[in-house]
Parts: sequence; structure tokens; C-alpha cells
Amino acid sequence: MELLVDSTAPAPDAIRLLSQTAQKRPVADVVVEYLVAAGVRKVFGMPGGATIPFHMSLEKHDEIDFVLTRHEGGAAFMADCYARVSGGLGVCCATTGPGATNLMTGVGAAYMDSVPILVITGMNPIDSWGRGDFQECTPYSGVNTTDMFRSMCKSSEVVVSEKTIQYRVRNAIATALSGRPGPVHLAIPRDLWGKRVTEEPFALTKYLASPSAPPPRQMNEIARLLLGAVHPLIICGSGTSRQAIARLFEIADRFSIPIVTTPRGKGKGAPFLPKTYLGNTGISATPVADDLIKSCAFDVVLTVGAGFGSYATNSWDPRIVPTHAMIQVNIDPNALGRVFPADIGIVADSTEFAEMLHELLKSKVPDVLAQSRAKWLEHWSSQDKWIFPPRAHHGAGASIHPVEIIRAADQVVGQHGLILADSNSILLWATHYLPERADRRFIGAWGSASMGHMTAGAVGAKLAAPRSDVVALVGDGCFLMNGTEVATAVDLGLPIVWVINVNAQLGMIHYELRTSGLVGSTILGSYDFAGFAKSLGANGVRCDNPANLAALI
Repeated sequence: MELLVDSTAPAPDAIRLLSQTAQKRPVADVVVEYLVAAGVRKVFGMPGGATIPFHMSLEKHDEIDFVLTRHEGGAAFMADCYARVSGGLGVCCATTGPGATNLMTGVGAAYMDSVPILVITGMNPIDSWGRGDFQECTPYSGVNTTDMFRSMCKSSEVVVSEKTIQYRVRNAIATALSGRPGPVHLAIPRDLWGKRVTEEPFALTKYLASPSAPPPRQMNEIARLLLGAVHPLIICGSGTSRQAIARLFEIADRFSIPIVTTPRGKGKGAPFLPKTYLGNTGISATPVADDLIKSCAFDVVLTVGAGFGSYATNSWDPRIVPTHAMIQVNIDPNALGRVFPADIGIVADSTEFAEMLHELLKSKVPDVLAQSRAKWLEHWSSQDKWIFPPRAHHGAGASIHPVEIIRAADQVVGQHGLILADSNSILLWATHYLPERADRRFIGAWGSASMGHMTAGAVGAKLAAPRSDVVALVGDGCFLMNGTEVATAVDLGLPIVWVINVNAQLGMIHYELRTSGLVGSTILGSYDFAGFAKSLGANGVRCDNPANLAALI
């Protein structure tokens, strides 16, 4: 197990609003000023011939910084984590050809986890299309990257006229942030960047739709069902905002309703944790949440922002379905009733829904049923939710066991800190054992489970929360994929800690193959990760004793 650390980070620049004076400006400047007005402070990527004017414009604007990554894939992962932590829009960019295709794994991960990022790629000059230009990836020749992004983005298009650029940028930002969030892609030909247009400054609030709110009549029915239930349950998925989960925790606490999260909903950083919160369900569930779902026949279940994937439901365990009413709330209408039947399906923003439900219930007094639920709940709520096994046991090859890594991270990461867990096995360990702490965030690579996601993404997370501790828990396989992004953190002076679980294997697949004994395809070599860190300008420490790990972090 190895631990890597770097130095200190600058505070982000303030946001500048668009100029109110209409004037002819180069397309590159107009695009950058729209990003600034949308609250974007960082753009992650690598420059190339097809994006040179864009990078020149970024350098002229003090309100926004370009973060030079070591690989375009790392740029997409950083933009993803920047968006998750900041709550705003992440932006990554690359040139045409291999620059664009290198972004795709990170963009696909953002799509599967509903993370809003704007993907900007360059493209060959319009008058060269179809003529075999260098690195051509247009609708007429080469690999059509616009079509490739379309399968993993809410929208993907080439802008072919400077007259439409402002509309297309506004539409892209609004699409990424509205409804179910997700990535959008704009390809801008090199010759378009320098063309001049009359600036039409729009603030974000002038073109971003307000989040949808549920109908009052249905809200009253939901409140009635919840309060009248004998054995209710609230499930919060990854689509539940930090503000929404805080309100739902208040409701659950006041009216003695058990509340759980899915694995992807874990670690939102709510300001307090109610006694009725029992941890996460599904794969790597807390034992008490698992026992609750296996033991109880619920009459009313309220789900908010949940998609009911296999990891969240123990492969679609039918015991989640209630005997009386399943209420599903999701910003995405396609998620309602997709897996389990929805007796009441609400298309709404989670924050709007939770605020309305809280407003409806704030004047209600807990009644006899609530007192009965409190007695029923006592058996589960009085149990420890996160139980660490005895100390100092070791993993394969006398390496420090993952449980000890998680225990150490839990001990030292502050109240406003962030713990990131890369795919795959370390994520399962962390989801199961890492306790929820009020205000502390936990981010896992669940959707596409891309190896190296959080190894690179930690840089974006730290830039979004410069005052927070950031610790990334990664396996050696994940680190080998994107560990060069440590150099990005070094160049920026960011205090990030990577804790590498060195087990010399691809853990998840090794676990599946070990009963057969045919594990040769999963074995990694032995590497000097501490030495590698030092070669990039970071600090590198090897830890062989779990008792020392918390102090080292």
C-alpha cells in the first residue's frame, strides 16, 4: 500500500458576468464568456491544432483557468468530479481525432452517473471536410466523433455557422443542466473559432429552465400515505440532491420513518444524520439496512432519484415492492415504473419535491402511528450501522487490508472533507465500511465503474472544494491507468492524498476467478509507486504497518 501527497492550492477566481455591451467578438471569446457567465471556473483538457484559438482565448480571461491534464481521459474524469462536487457544470476539451476519442470513457461515465459536463472538441476546417485532412473526424471522412459522442451524451452536434454559435452554446449548457443532468458535446471547426459575431450576452438565469415541481394534489396524497403507513420506507438514490436528502432526513427523523440510500446515493454530505438513517442498500449494504429489507413487509415505499439498478437492489429483490403504494419521484420520466411498478409516479426535481413535502408536513404533529413506528424501528435504529472488524489484519501478500485503509481515512478526513473511491474492489469495501459523517462527502465510480476514474477525478474534486480535505482510495490497477495525473496536481500545487491499495492484482476479476485457480490474467507486477510519485514531484511514502497509516494520511 502506498500513499502519495502534494502541496497547496490557490483559491478559485471570482465569476465575471457577460458584458452588457453588444459588439463584434471572435467566436472563441464568446464561447469562453458564456462559460464564465455559467459559473465555470475551470476547463480541463489538452490543446491541439483544432482548438488553438480556444486556448488563446482562455488564457486572456482571468476569470477562468485552463487545467492542462496528462491525458484527455483524465480531463473528462476531472470535469466529472468537478461538477459532482461544485454542483455546477464541468467542462473538458480536446482536439479532433485521438483527442476527442480519448475523452470518451470519462464522458460515458458521466452519462451513466447523470453528471452535467460540456465536452468541447475541435474539428477540421469546414472547407477541408471529406478531403482527407490531418486527423479528420468529420461527418464526411474518418471516424465521425460527433456520432460517437451522440451515444453517450444528451446531445452531440457540429456547429457550422458563427451565426448560430451563441444559440448552440446556450442550448448545450441548458441541456446539460436541465432535467436529468448529463454530458453534451459541441464540435467547433478550427476556422469557426476566429470568425467574429455580434455578442448577445445572456446570463444563465435567462435561458436555464426552472426545475420541475410536483402537482400539489399528488403531494397531499403522498404526505397522507407516508404518515398513515405502518411500515413505510424512504429510499434516496443518486438523483437526490444534497439539499433534498437533508430535508428527507428531517422528515424521517420527526415521523420515525426508516430511510436508506442506494450505493450511488451514499455520502451526499447532509448536515446531520437522523437515528432513522440505516445506511445503504444493495451490494455492499450496511448489515442493518440489508436485514431491514429482508425482514419487513413495507406498506408504503417512497423513492427519490433512484433508478433501481442491480447493485442498488441486490439484483432486483422483489421485497422492495410494498404491499400498498410505491411512490417514485424522478426527474427522468423514463425511470418511473421501469423496474418496479409505480403506483404514484412524479416527474420532479428532487429538491423541489423534498421542499414541498417538508412544507406540507412541518405543521403536523407525530401521532400514535408515529409512536408505533418508533417502537418498530428501535430494533434496527439502535444497531451499529458501520462495524469495523478487529484491527491489523492483512490482505494478499501481507499487504494492508482494505478495511484498514478505510478505517484510517475515516479517522483523519475532516468534517467537510471528501473521500473518493475508485473502481472496483476498493469501492465495494468503502461503500460497505466507510461510516457516514455529517457534512462529509463520499464519491464512488458506480455507473460505468471506469478504472482510474477517481485517480484522476480527485484533481477536479479538489479544485471544486479547495478548502476541503481530499483523499482518493484507489487500487494499484486503477492507479496504473491514470496515475500520471499526479503530475497535474503537482503543477497546480494541490494538497491531495492518494492511498493506493497494492495487492498486485485486478481485485474484482481475481475474486471471480480464484475458485478456478485460473487467475493469471489478473496478476500485476511489483512497482515502486512511492518512487514514481517522487519522479513526478510529489511525495511518496510506503506504509507496511496499518497502525501508522492514519498518521501518514
